[in-house]
Amino acid sequence: MDTSQIAGTIIGVTILVTLCIGCFITSQHESNRQNFNQNDWKIDKMSRPALLVRFMNSVGCGCGSNCAYVFLFYLIDKFVVQPALRKSLAQMAKAEEGGKIPAILCDASARKKMEQRLDEFKNDIKASQSLTAMSKVLNYAGAGLCLNNHKGLLKLAEEANQEKIVEPVFIVSLPRTGTTILHRTMALDRKKWRSFDMCDMVLPLPKPVARADEGSRKELANKAQNILSQADYIFPGYQASLETLHGFRAGEAEEDLGWFDSGLGHMMMDVLMLLYPEQRLKPGNISPLESKECAKYRYAWLHMIMQIYQKVDQDYMNHKSTTHSNDEEMGPSGILNNPWLMKDPNHAAYLPELISQFPDAKIVFTHRPPEDILASMAKLFVVFASVHHKPGAPGTSSKEWGQESLKRMVHYCNGMASFTKEMEGTDYGYNSDSNSLNRIDLRFINLVRDVPGAINQIYGQFYPNEPGPSEEAMTKFNAYLEENEREKKGNQKRSLEDFHLTKDEVESALLNYNEIFFKDSL
Repeated sequence: MDTSQIAGTIIGVTILVTLCIGCFITSQHESNRQNFNQNDWKIDKMSRPALLVRFMNSVGCGCGSNCAYVFLFYLIDKFVVQPALRKSLAQMAKAEEGGKIPAILCDASARKKMEQRLDEFKNDIKASQSLTAMSKVLNYAGAGLCLNNHKGLLKLAEEANQEKIVEPVFIVSLPRTGTTILHRTMALDRKKWRSFDMCDMVLPLPKPVARADEGSRKELANKAQNILSQADYIFPGYQASLETLHGFRAGEAEEDLGWFDSGLGHMMMDVLMLLYPEQRLKPGNISPLESKECAKYRYAWLHMIMQIYQKVDQDYMNHKSTTHSNDEEMGPSGILNNPWLMKDPNHAAYLPELISQFPDAKIVFTHRPPEDILASMAKLFVVFASVHHKPGAPGTSSKEWGQESLKRMVHYCNGMASFTKEMEGTDYGYNSDSNSLNRIDLRFINLVRDVPGAINQIYGQFYPNEPGPSEEAMTKFNAYLEENEREKKGNQKRSLEDFHLTKDEVESALLNYNEIFFKDSL
């Protein structure tokens, strides 16, 4: 046997041994993960990452997961994120020169903060002890897409700066209080509302699609759904697991927070959930992403996005009117005059900033005792993070998730309570028998018993001189609710005890909220 044959044999044996050892280590990692889930997370239908992902997380390319991650992270930073950041900053500078974009979104201070956010995001990912190697890579790569969307949307906004956002309706309140089913059902009345579907946020470019362009919207939703479905190649079963708590559906109305990813230059809620141990180490024990200053920036960005899509709607209807000059949709109550219907539980903590940006906004509150919500919210966070976290690493245990969820709940509840007290005596103040034109408060128990009835109540209170939902809209509401009930994918078992919390502990931490909205049950 000559030297080359010997060398080839050695290399082949080395590769084989490395693969065998790697598969063994990968198997052990997965076994440990399953055991941790059985004893701590207790997730039904927990996703099992693809073999390649598990292999990279455990042994990398044979040189260790950290070595592989460092190499891939470097390439993404150099050839994806940093070039995209430079283009975004250049577009911001150009926007400032043009004078059509609010300064808060593009001036020198905004550009500096954009750079700082991305730098901090990168450092937090690198410092994370809980994220797996592949999740560090995947989440950082996502910043490149966010930055590309940021640049493109900022450019589109220059043509839409004259659009007026009139009386938008925001469904706010705590997570797990029926806001999703209310929003998605209510948004089906397309002749009454404009709303953003998830596909708008997943694929806003190269060209946003008008609300009334039903054919193009179906095509966009299909493309976005295909992208979302690709997650199952990386994390098989992940979408089904999430569906037991909050399904992500490309063709249905989705939370406003999806737009903040493009505005910030990286994902927002992913950071707050996947990197919460790092965020809690920030000054004041709170992430800069949740500061009042950042909220003002985010709402200015959201306002700009709404302007863009109103301009898209206007252009589409103008084009359509050339062939349908008498189209009823162009009339006083038509699509071009529809108010926006928005929704995000995170708004609860920033209501003064929201009203400052949208002074004629109408607000829908849904109320449910926080002690009935907290375990469900914590379980959602655990399920969402489970494919990205190393089981047992700092911040991954149910006990730690319980404390983090309670902190987030206090953040939301204190925001609602303080806003309500400050607005007492105004049209945004709370009164259980109120007929305010700008605020309505609904009890969760009544909402889920009769969603169409709750929607009819909202129409009647906010628009007393206009008809309620049409017969066509009510038919859509009922059909959707029946279909949604049939398609339920199960539920995740959860209790306060699972997260090492007690009812007394939760009630004590959220006393301010309960004293305002649940006096009769205290």
